[in-house]
Amino acid sequence: MLSRNSSSISFLAGGDVALNRPRSRHAFGHLNTLFQDADVAFANLELPLSLNGQPAIGKNIIRGKPKMIEALTEARFDVLSFANNHALDYGEEAFFETLDSLKERGIPVVGAGEHLAGARKAVILGRNGFRIGVLAYCSVLPRGFSAGLRTLPPDANPLQAYKSAGVNPLRASTAYRPPEGTEEYPGRIPEVLTWAHSGDLKRMRSDIRKLRAKVDALIVNHHWGTSMVHEVRAFQREISHAAVDAGADVVLGGHPHVLQGVEFYKEKPIVYSMGNLIFDFDVPFFTVASKQNILFGCTLTKGGIRNAYLLPCWSIMKKPPSLLSPIRGRGREIFHLIQHLSKEFGTQMKVVGQQILLYPA
Repeated sequence: MLSRNSSSISFLAGGDVALNRPRSRHAFGHLNTLFQDADVAFANLELPLSLNGQPAIGKNIIRGKPKMIEALTEARFDVLSFANNHALDYGEEAFFETLDSLKERGIPVVGAGEHLAGARKAVILGRNGFRIGVLAYCSVLPRGFSAGLRTLPPDANPLQAYKSAGVNPLRASTAYRPPEGTEEYPGRIPEVLTWAHSGDLKRMRSDIRKLRAKVDALIVNHHWGTSMVHEVRAFQREISHAAVDAGADVVLGGHPHVLQGVEFYKEKPIVYSMGNLIFDFDVPFFTVASKQNILFGCTLTKGGIRNAYLLPCWSIMKKPPSLLSPIRGRGREIFHLIQHLSKEFGTQMKVVGQQILLYPA
């Protein structure tokens, strides 16, 4: 639905979507109406939609039936990210089949492509003269999933590395600092240090700055963090702050399979993890926290972001996600959890109706 006032656009985003159920129709349940009514609706497609290809070795692999695309078109998603650690679970055949199917249905995809240049390419949407730019990156990178960065045999043509298909990489490194006093307290857990790859960070900044000159609002999505961990890692903050400094209006995150906090940096919202919107797979390490997820909504204007809010939701495998009230039951638990996780950032929240309104410190 297009806004009558072209100076503002309604935006709604969901978390990770891994569809694989008997029927595609009404997969998003009553959330369909919310996505359909938004001027721009966004989510991360967490898996290839294909029955073809060869399974990747040495990792957890998932895929959905090709007919699952009907659920995405029914919800009328305007743009999807495919920059994640499952995009190539069944190789390039399934990868390209998914991209081609989405293109045929008129759903633009960001963060993945036939080469690095394609994976870096932004999606620009026009709504009544208002232009929205979207970029997507992935820091959770199985071997061979990075576009243009695949390891090649020594005798290979180095130009082929640039042409390899995959996701838009923003690599991160990890180190462990032993604590002091291990003699007195043996077995103490070391401090986890993380930081972004400087070259990838520089490339992201450049892409955002170039896009900023072409659009009225700019959304950046990241697949990052540590699976099943509510804590925001240092590299996530480093990347998100760099994105805002370069010109992003909203930064959205996924991958941890649980919720993470919300931060305002320079009055721009950063949602570190929205959780699993739909995940139709029995994953042994998932917990009840993996069923908690949120939608993020706001109004995009040429003067910045307004009316940022969250909607608490509950996800059950192979069933439509449920919209919850933030003042009772599971919805209230999600509200309190997000409040707790966001406390370190100083983010203020207030429940008005079904929405959790967000404010800078």
